[in-house]
Amino acid sequence: MLTLTDHLAPRPSRLVVLLPPAQTTPQDYLDQGFVAAVRERGIAADIWIPALDHSHVMAGEVVEQLDRHVLGPAQVAGYREIWLAGISLGAFNALLCAASREAQLAGLCLMAPYPGTGDILAEISAAGGPMAWAATPASEAGHERVFWRWLATRAPDNALPVWFGSGSEDRFIRKQMMLAQLLPADAVYLTPGGHDWPVWQVLWQHWLDHGPLAGLRTLA
Repeated sequence: MLTLTDHLAPRPSRLVVLLPPAQTTPQDYLDQGFVAAVRERGIAADIWIPALDHSHVMAGEVVEQLDRHVLGPAQVAGYREIWLAGISLGAFNALLCAASREAQLAGLCLMAPYPGTGDILAEISAAGGPMAWAATPASEAGHERVFWRWLATRAPDNALPVWFGSGSEDRFIRKQMMLAQLLPADAVYLTPGGHDWPVWQVLWQHWLDHGPLAGLRTLA
């Protein structure tokens, strides 16, 4: 899997992994200023952008690919903090990974997350929302079911920070807000706009300025 990288010298112990939205490439993150925004703030983190795409989701191998090409190599390289950030399908993939690899991650930044397919979302809505749905016996398997159940059943004092941001007119906003209700209020941020790069840039900059990495300007 092609992975674009941006490294500091000396190498920090912190790694930010950017997972792309559908129908984009890692280069789009560079072109849209996401790496530059990190560097402008002097945040002590290396950045990797793997070319994880829809084909990996359809094949059911998202976690396997991230293990092989991101988490495993990052641990060998000595990174002690691994942050996953993603947009739309990239945020969906970050949730899939966290649901089974939580102990290996420092936190998630979910921008305009794709919430899943209509049949599973209808199932959650019909049950009365994610908490009520998760309290029932597990139904058939499915990618979204794994991360929805993980989010809905996490202990209140779970230490893994999960941040959510989206445009208030995003085409997935109604279902995204079902996800947002599972997070602390101060971990949810909405900005005007739809499902597009200008909104995602605002979300990224807000997380960098106000999230857990804000002010981390010394190498750790």
